[in-house]
Amino acid sequence: MDINDIAAKAAAKIDAARDAKVNAVKRAAASGVEVQEAAQLLAAAEQKYAKDYQAALRADWTESDLRGFGLDAPAKKAGGRPRGRKALQEPAPVAGGSEW
Repeated sequence: MDINDIAAKAAAKIDAARDAKVNAVKRAAASGVEVQEAAQLLAAAEQKYAKDYQAALRADWTESDLRGFGLDAPAKKAGGRPRGRKALQEPAPVAGGSEW
């Protein structure tokens, strides 16, 4: 056997193993991106559903009515401005401070 042939076969085997490992990481990374994109789409769809569900309630449908139509209450509430929140108070000036 020729030493160069043995070295070439060994290098080919190492290259093939490396390529398989790199391709496995590429596939995993691509799947991870798909999962992140799907999670973002799901979050947006859940937010829209929550807003639409609230709009149905404001249109004088009850939760019981909506359940009767096969609509479950959203898992998360629709975002928006909180109701009844008090304004933040500014701290009082410190006494004894010097002004130039």
